[in-house]
Amino acid sequence: MPSIGRTLLLAAGLWAGLPWIRSPHTVPRGGEEATGTVTSTASRVDVVSKDAPEYRALAIPKSYKSDVAAATRLLVFKDGLCVRDRGLVSAHSTSNAGDPRGLVTEETGVTERAVVASDDRTAVVASTRYVSRVDMTPGTTSTAGDTIRGATTLTMIDPAHPDGRWQITLESSRWVKDLVAIPRDGGLAVSTFLPRKGPCDLRLLDPTGRERVRVPESVGETLRIEASPDGTFVAAELAFADDPRWERGITVFGPGESAWTYGWKYGTDDEPSSWALEPKGVLAVRLASGMKRFDPAGKHR
Repeated sequence: MPSIGRTLLLAAGLWAGLPWIRSPHTVPRGGEEATGTVTSTASRVDVVSKDAPEYRALAIPKSYKSDVAAATRLLVFKDGLCVRDRGLVSAHSTSNAGDPRGLVTEETGVTERAVVASDDRTAVVASTRYVSRVDMTPGTTSTAGDTIRGATTLTMIDPAHPDGRWQITLESSRWVKDLVAIPRDGGLAVSTFLPRKGPCDLRLLDPTGRERVRVPESVGETLRIEASPDGTFVAAELAFADDPRWERGITVFGPGESAWTYGWKYGTDDEPSSWALEPKGVLAVRLASGMKRFDPAGKHR
C-alpha cells in the first residue's frame, strides 16, 4: 500500500566476472534517431557502432575524434553537424603482479559506457579504471587476499558541452550499476556499490551535478530505476531489510524533496507483478486484481 513521506535517507573478479560494468544502454539504439545520420535540425547525442554504414558514411574531421579504435562511438551533434566523436574505451591487460610463484593474477583495465536520455538531449558517460587481483594459490579458499580497486567518473555531455558540462568522481572506489540520463535535461539517476557484490545505493543528481537525493544501501537496496518521460519524476524499486512496514517498495521522487513510497510484503495482495512510471509522475502497478494508478502525491486515481 502507498505511504506518503520522504524515504530516509578475481578468477571470478576478472573481466568475465565483472557484469556490472556492462549495460544494454551502451549498445547503439535502433530507430531513425539512433542511426548517426546528420539531420538539418538535430542538436543531440547518440551512441552508434563504428561498423554501422551510417557512421562510416559520416565525414567527421579527425580532430573531433578520440580513441578511434573503440568499437562504440558517442556522437555529439550541434545544429546538424557532428562536433565530437568519442570512442568508448574497453581495454584490459593481465599479469602476475610480480609474484615469482606465478600464483597471482592481476588485471588492469578501463571500461566506459554511455547512456543517452530518451529525448537525445544529454548523455552520461561512466568511466572506470580498475585493478583486480586474485590469489590462485592451490588449496586457497579464502578471498581475503583478492582485491578490486577502481575509480569511476561520471561525465554529463550535451551539444553545448561536447567534452562535458561537468564531471564527478565517485568516492571509496564505488562502481556504477544502473545509470539513467533523465530526459529534458533533468540530470541523472545512478545506483552505485562496492565490488564485488555489495548492495546498491541510489543517487539523484541535478543538471549541475549536485546530489539532491541519496538513499543509502543500509536503508534500501536499489533494484531498478526509471525516469518519467517528461523528466520530472524518478522511481526506484527498493528492497528493505529493516523496515517493519514492508519488504519491498517503489519510491517516486518528484521536484525538490517530494517523495512517496508504494510498499508491500512478499505474498500479499499489494505485491505487483510489474510497474511503470508514466508521464507527470503517475505510478502504474499491475496487481493480481488489475492495474492501479497513483498520482504524484501517492493518491489512488
